[in-house]
Amino acid sequence: MRPSFLRLQSPYLAAIVGEVTPEQTINSILTCERDGAEAFVVDLAAWERDKFTRDVLASVFHCSGRPMMPLCYRSRNLSAENMDDEARAELMLLTIDAGAAACDIMGDMYDPSPRERTRDEKAIRKQKCLIDRVHAKGAEVLMSSHAQSEFIPAEDVLEHLADFVSRGVDIPKIVVRADNQDELLEAFRTTVLLKKELTAPFVHLCCGKCGRLQRYVAPTLGAALTFGVRNPGQGPQPLVSAARSVLNELNWHHDYPEAD
Repeated sequence: MRPSFLRLQSPYLAAIVGEVTPEQTINSILTCERDGAEAFVVDLAAWERDKFTRDVLASVFHCSGRPMMPLCYRSRNLSAENMDDEARAELMLLTIDAGAAACDIMGDMYDPSPRERTRDEKAIRKQKCLIDRVHAKGAEVLMSSHAQSEFIPAEDVLEHLADFVSRGVDIPKIVVRADNQDELLEAFRTTVLLKKELTAPFVHLCCGKCGRLQRYVAPTLGAALTFGVRNPGQGPQPLVSAARSVLNELNWHHDYPEAD
């Protein structure tokens, strides 16, 4: 059976793995698994293009029994200058054939747009077709949007992610900014609102000065997951080992045992 993000018990810890070679990628996956990661997001942007074969991809996506999804964002070797979105979609489908559990489809796939959210009907129809193709292969779809430079109020985030759900995705995701206490409190309210109103599991994360704290707390307020990394110095993402320790102890959202 193909591994599944949807069958994981939420909240869970997913490791972002971004290495230069498939061999280094496998090593990082196994290291992060030992440190407590329960799922993996594999950034393919630094790989050489000749590594995008089914056999090489399968060696990565089958190195652990835990669910994995590729990142095929428009950066580095996968920039828009090096790969158009039609080819990007075919790469995503190839990773599914190679064993990936899900794909991360950008919210502005086929139409680069502010906040990575297209409103173009033709692009949305093409997204829905790609989503159907991924589902037909037995895999899941996360749709992502990055607005790292913007603080976005709760109701606007809800409308944004509800739109993604309407396109047929399994997990909508957004990354926004929180630079002060007021924005952090609004981010907490946002996560609670999303948990109440959305019909799908979601990812709501912040960057900025308060980003790391939000990433620790969001899973306890209803977000499906938080991300960790193997190496320090990769933005607001905590180390996998640190995130595992915090999430193990930050358990106030669970019922306490009855006192004797």
